[in-house]
Amino acid sequence: MLDQGDAGTKDRLLKAAREVFAERGVSDARVRDICARAGANVAAVNYYFGSKEKLFIAVLAEHLHTAHERFPVDMGLGPDAPARDRLKAYIRSMLFKLAGDGDPLYERLSQLFTAEMIEPSEHFGAIAERFIIPPHEVLVGIVAELMPGADERTVHLSAAGVVGHCLLFDNAKQIIRRMCPEMALEKLGVELVANFVFEFAWAGIERMKNFKE
Repeated sequence: MLDQGDAGTKDRLLKAAREVFAERGVSDARVRDICARAGANVAAVNYYFGSKEKLFIAVLAEHLHTAHERFPVDMGLGPDAPARDRLKAYIRSMLFKLAGDGDPLYERLSQLFTAEMIEPSEHFGAIAERFIIPPHEVLVGIVAELMPGADERTVHLSAAGVVGHCLLFDNAKQIIRRMCPEMALEKLGVELVANFVFEFAWAGIERMKNFKE
């Protein structure tokens, strides 16, 4: 019989699921193993989350909430900071969210998140609405401020270029490690990569300010 009064069961399931998903990926993770590691009844996942897939989304939401708290988009800058500084802070924030600070579990969960972005599940919309769209709107606002007079499409394409450059170091992490190990994010360090991406983005934004088709 499922103990519905055990307030700690849900937290234990989330902790166990983080570990099992990180170790085995989503498709190979088994509900039975998650429940066993959590010390919970095998029916607990369905009771608290509805399905393994919804449990995974809950794990991602918890992971992203922690990442946003640790690495906010403004990285501690005030709202009146120059747009140039806010752009640099945004890039640092995004790279730290993707790479973490050396914790293997954090890194693996970030990889699962980027994989989910590439091939979203049916439940991913809630994650996008809460954790992806609002920060991206902040970036678009910063880029628009840096490109007065630019048309909306150019602003959005420029913002997408910033995001794409950051994602490259995460999405292509394994191939970068094989083809050019010295360029891997963990070798260069987040701060160096963030500075480079910022300078590259800044040069592109300056060039595109007056872009006309």
